[in-house]
Amino acid sequence: MSTPVKHDDCRDLAAVRAGDLEAFGRIHDRYSRLVLSICRRQGPGGPAGSLAEAEDATQEVFIRAYEKLERVEDCTRLGSWIAQIARFVSLERLRASGRRRKHEGAAMTTMPTFDHGGSAESTAMQRERFRDLESAMDALPDEERLAIHIQYLEHDPVGTAANMLGLSRSGYYKLLARARARLAELMRSHDGEVSQ
Repeated sequence: MSTPVKHDDCRDLAAVRAGDLEAFGRIHDRYSRLVLSICRRQGPGGPAGSLAEAEDATQEVFIRAYEKLERVEDCTRLGSWIAQIARFVSLERLRASGRRRKHEGAAMTTMPTFDHGGSAESTAMQRERFRDLESAMDALPDEERLAIHIQYLEHDPVGTAANMLGLSRSGYYKLLARARARLAELMRSHDGEVSQ
């Protein structure tokens, strides 16, 4: 299942290098959702940050990727290379945001609104649960966190995991099972702390 993705990456990379801009559009379409997810989670504000900010970061990632395509040595690792650029851009933006907040003297604390017609108490509990989940996700090792992102955001998780992480189908599902177990343990641990 992973072979077509790698083949598509190699074919499209060769085409871009030969001047075919549409091929880069296909690369963009293949990885844009994953890049957006990385930028949303690791950029300023984390998962609570602005979608517009994450979309701007995603655009920057693909501009940089296009400018540096000649540096790609292994076309079968193109997705992993793009994800690395996304992490770097997110880190840059996070640092810039920190410097800006420091100079402006104002912290940006934006949380999503949970308005499902529930009470104020229910909404507060949902926000708290979201913060717990965010904290637990941040505590996961990078590969485990990425496995969860891939599972819930990609239409072909196994192919994407093979391309981005170099994993077989069974290797990916083992990593995903480990990630889910660790995430559940972190959430239970936090629930235990709250109830004591």
